[in-house]
Amino acid sequence: MFAKRHTRQRLVVAGLTLVALAVGALLLRAEIFDTSLQAVVYDKAIAIANTTLRDQVTIVALDDATADQYRYPLPHQAYTDLLRALKPLNPSVIAFDIGFYDAAQNPEEDRSLAAAMRDAGNVVLAMQGSGEATLGDHTERYPIVFLPIPVLRDAAAAVAAVNIHPDPDGRVRYSQLLIEGPDGTTYYSLPLVAAARKVRADLSSAQRTDDVFVVPSELGDRVMPIDRRGGMSIYYAAPPARAPSDCADRAYFCVVSMKDVINGKVPRDRIAGRAVFIGAHSLSGVPDSYPVPNSGAAKMFGVEIWANAAQSIFTNRYPVLKQGDAATLAQLLAVSLAGLLLILRWRLFGFLGALGLLGAYVTGAYILFSIQTEGLVGAGPVEVPSIAYVATAAFWWIILLGYLLAEEQITVARTRNTFGRFVTPSVARTIMEREEAGKLELGGEEKRVTVLFGDIRGFTTISEGMTPDVLLGHLNRYFDGMVDIVNRYEGTVNKYNGDNIMVLWGAPLEEKDQARKAVECALEMQRWIVSEREKGGPDVSFGFGINTGPVVAGFLGAKGRMEYTVIGDTANVASRLTSADIARRDQVAVSGETLGELGNDVEAVDLGAVLVKGRIEPVACWQINRLGALAAPKPAPAPEVPIGRAAIVGYH
Repeated sequence: MFAKRHTRQRLVVAGLTLVALAVGALLLRAEIFDTSLQAVVYDKAIAIANTTLRDQVTIVALDDATADQYRYPLPHQAYTDLLRALKPLNPSVIAFDIGFYDAAQNPEEDRSLAAAMRDAGNVVLAMQGSGEATLGDHTERYPIVFLPIPVLRDAAAAVAAVNIHPDPDGRVRYSQLLIEGPDGTTYYSLPLVAAARKVRADLSSAQRTDDVFVVPSELGDRVMPIDRRGGMSIYYAAPPARAPSDCADRAYFCVVSMKDVINGKVPRDRIAGRAVFIGAHSLSGVPDSYPVPNSGAAKMFGVEIWANAAQSIFTNRYPVLKQGDAATLAQLLAVSLAGLLLILRWRLFGFLGALGLLGAYVTGAYILFSIQTEGLVGAGPVEVPSIAYVATAAFWWIILLGYLLAEEQITVARTRNTFGRFVTPSVARTIMEREEAGKLELGGEEKRVTVLFGDIRGFTTISEGMTPDVLLGHLNRYFDGMVDIVNRYEGTVNKYNGDNIMVLWGAPLEEKDQARKAVECALEMQRWIVSEREKGGPDVSFGFGINTGPVVAGFLGAKGRMEYTVIGDTANVASRLTSADIARRDQVAVSGETLGELGNDVEAVDLGAVLVKGRIEPVACWQINRLGALAAPKPAPAPEVPIGRAAIVGYH
């Protein structure tokens, strides 16, 4: 049975492992956790990764100071002034996160701005898709597009999309690399166009193969992951910055005020050779800010999101939301199986160990991601560990732990039941309680008990005409019926000794009215035995002897093998009372000690007194014919001669 249980437990572990893999595969296919738990994992990975910014991007902030100088919304003349101020500072590209969708009231302002754009030669203007987009082949098609006014669009080096799409939880984790207009025209995103111009990449030669978008570049091809929406996950290299920022702090993007650039207060080294992104930043009343993975409770302005997206392309580092299915399932298999085996071996402590294992896996996965994102230039896509999907292993651990605990409870109950077939429930409880308390040891204590002995009359004659199997069958049948009655009267079957039975009241548990319960039980057993015999059973009869007094009750034997019993003169006397000339066929004999505790509603026959070995005074014996409403089934007449001495039989 022990081996079967272990085999069953191993099969459960194997089954749970397979189920964990199957469910994990379904979760991955359905992308259940992509926008919830795995998104949280992604955010944490981005937040703890170590990155040092290079002097590649500067943000020119349309901030409150600039709005105070020009009044908001700014006239187009302000942007003309900005481009003329930037020209001698030699930025590599100028990207506007500002929509020029409406002409200025004064057409001359638009012509001046267009001239400044042509003069700069590297200006990228914003455009935007609008309306309910439809999903295309790794892109989204918009029914409406907003483009810069023609005079400016013709003067710009390029136009690029600035659509921002927060995830369901409101955080912005990806940038669309491209969108399509209603006529199928492709518009690349602002950070992609800006980055392509800085790294001298050829967008016209860009190609997509499955989920990979490749842009050839003189400084090394940019291999970017692209999802079904045409999006690329952004590696947020810097948290939100304030304007103006300390451009010497490499933990943040360099943010300078547009006003300071126009007024010539920004050093050349903060602009020269950099990609300059221009947009609303730290501008009161303009709701162009969003939560991002590394912003915590703060928000990041849209222009800074584009700066981070461009930085991803510059450094060729693109986080992927989760690992591939094969890698994820392999990790799920390893973690699940290791945890299940720990729980199988050590139960609750194993479960705690499994949780520690999961914690070690999570820590190691984040450390590995941080290592992969170190350095100035990355090696392309970097997979965020699929912790949300691997962590489902804990669910199967709980299932196994619950199963094992339930199985152990069932096993304990079964053990108690089995135990109870060899010792009575009260003894079983005493043994288990002492075992749990660490007090299960040899020794005893003095108790006042009532001891009942029952002996079959004529057992030798009966057994001669029966085979062993038939004999044992009859004995077990009678003992089974008798034990049911003993249990009803709250007695404790102490032992079977061949053809006799020994029952206790008052040990191991205290029992009120123990003498009366013992005699009532004996009368009830005699009535049952006689009725069974009259139904056609074998000619079996019992004589019961009962005595009350002090005994030593406890565990007797050796440390490796002990039993609960009672020893003392009280037990010896009860055994002597079963002698055939005292407790005759179908009769119940008691000592004077027991008779004295039965009360006034007893009908007893004086049998005389018997000398018992080890005692000087003879023991008075009485035959009980009735106690209360219970009467002996076949009371025997009083003996013609009182008993003088009984044979020593039975108990030793």
